[in-house]
Amino acid sequence: MTDHHVPPPGLLGQARVRTTARAIALVLLVVGVVLLVRGISDVVSELGDPMMDAGPGSILTVAGGGFCVVLGLVAAQIGWMRARVRYVAGETMPVLKDSAGYLSDGQGLGAIGRTAQPTSSAATGPYCRRCGTRNDAEAQFCDSCRHSLA
Repeated sequence: MTDHHVPPPGLLGQARVRTTARAIALVLLVVGVVLLVRGISDVVSELGDPMMDAGPGSILTVAGGGFCVVLGLVAAQIGWMRARVRYVAGETMPVLKDSAGYLSDGQGLGAIGRTAQPTSSAATGPYCRRCGTRNDAEAQFCDSCRHSLA
């Protein structure tokens, strides 16, 4: 029997990709905010000038700043996605597991939420007040937590 090395899940060098995306996000966001502020101040100063410059310079500065901010937000999403996904999964998976077990009388949906032991016949007795496991009709104690069913 040979022991094969199993590569870690995800992309090759994903930590480096996340770090790079975070750095790019910060640079783009700073550049975008600077361009937006500069462009908006130029537009506002040109509005009061009767000899307003006919060139699109200040409008292009605002557009370039907005474009940099949007790209910076996309890079930030890429850079911090793993942390957010792990948090959301940690918060939602226990709820999903409990819901699947409750809705399927402990049999689960696929492998999620299975609390009852597989038997040849489905349990038709009372539910345990402590853990919620459905027991056989003649059971006096819970099959799962051994709490009295009386």
